[in-house]
Amino acid sequence: MIVGIILAAGKGKRAGSKTVNKVTLPFLGRPLVTYALELISQVTEKNVVVVGAFSQSVRAVLQSYSGLIYAYQTKRLGTGHSVKVAVRKIVELNLRPKLVLVGQGDHMMFYEKSDLERLIKIHKKENSVLSFFTTRTRENDRLHWGYVIRDNKGKVIDNIEYKDAPASVRKTVTEVNAGFYCFDFEFLRKNIDKIPKSPISGEYYLNQMIRIANDKKLPAVGVELPFASVGIGVNTKEELEESQKLYLSTKKYQRLG
Repeated sequence: MIVGIILAAGKGKRAGSKTVNKVTLPFLGRPLVTYALELISQVTEKNVVVVGAFSQSVRAVLQSYSGLIYAYQTKRLGTGHSVKVAVRKIVELNLRPKLVLVGQGDHMMFYEKSDLERLIKIHKKENSVLSFFTTRTRENDRLHWGYVIRDNKGKVIDNIEYKDAPASVRKTVTEVNAGFYCFDFEFLRKNIDKIPKSPISGEYYLNQMIRIANDKKLPAVGVELPFASVGIGVNTKEELEESQKLYLSTKKYQRLG
């Protein structure tokens, strides 16, 4: 069994969302989170939506989708904590998935089913405990995504948050973490509590699982996609506008049109 986890608990202050959750904002006429759910449902048997701020607004736009599982995040303490809440719900329901896919409710518009299938295929082939999408962009000084660090053999060994990255990394590393993951569920369940709290934000970041996997000498795999297949998430009103314009230029949209 494969279970999907969609993260949809954040307040979305920077997006100017004061009464509804950011993931319910319209993206080309449809709520952002519906893109996430319809994508991930093509390869999963069950889906957990992590809600928190303005949770009823998320439930309202997803009310026509049957069989969803909701996990409530009382305190917004980062992506690692959001996934911890989802894992707790999966264990509580005794679902016992083999794999878990994790994506952001405001950043799954650009992926296609074939991308997810490729991630899963490589994950299995490499006997990985953790696989994730990466991309390359010259826009990271604005996007602030985590830098993917590889050794001289191309193996992923770390992921450094933008704000924590020294100047040498920012100048030389072009590959960044796109924020969509495939986990072996048992690895995730046993290690999600080991994510350290950020001394800067006080939050728990899911990308720390990459370092945890490497510390245990377990394979973590980065699967690179073109930037046009990843797009940008939505943290501000400006990014919402920009993301829609970028989406309209993609081959995916042109095929749908």
